[in-house]
Amino acid sequence: MIGPNLEVMLSIGLNLVLTKVAKNMKKLLFYRFIFITFLSAAILVGGYIVYMWYTYIDDTSVTGSAYGLNIGDSKYEVYGDLPLALTGLSEFGRTFIEIKVDKATEVTLATNSDYTVFAQTLLHDIGYEKFKSLDSWEFYVNASYFNSLKLKFCEDKLCEIHRHRKYFELP
Repeated sequence: MIGPNLEVMLSIGLNLVLTKVAKNMKKLLFYRFIFITFLSAAILVGGYIVYMWYTYIDDTSVTGSAYGLNIGDSKYEVYGDLPLALTGLSEFGRTFIEIKVDKATEVTLATNSDYTVFAQTLLHDIGYEKFKSLDSWEFYVNASYFNSLKLKFCEDKLCEIHRHRKYFELP
C-alpha cells in the first residue's frame, strides 16, 4: 500500500509528464504539417518543371521534311501544303498571323493604325500573292507567341522550318 503523500506525488508527476507529452505532440504535429506542406509544394513545382521540359519544342530543320512540309519545295507548293500542316499543330485547327493595322483596316479591326494584331488565316488561294513576296512566314498556333512555326525561304525555296512551343503562361 502506498502512502497518501506518495500517491499524490505520483499523480502530480504523471500529470506533468502527460502535459509535456501533449505539448510535444502538438509541436510534432505542427512540424509534420509543415514538412508535408513543403514536400507537397516541392513535388508540384518539380512536376511542373518536368512537364514543361517534356513538352518544350525548339527545333529547326534544314534538310528533309518536318510537320508535313518539305525542304526545297517552292513557295507555291508550301502554301498549298500549309493548311494540312498547320491543322496538325493545333488541336482546334486555329492558326494566326500578325498583321500591321493601317488606315484601310483600322475601322474593320477596331484598332488604331500602326498596331500589330493577330488575324486568323485560312490560307485561301487569294492570300498567296501577299505571302509570295515574303522570304519568312510566321504562323502562331492558337494566337500564342509560345506556339509558332516559322518558315524561311532561300531563293524562293523552303530552306528552314523552325518550330517553337512551350506551355508556359503568366497569370
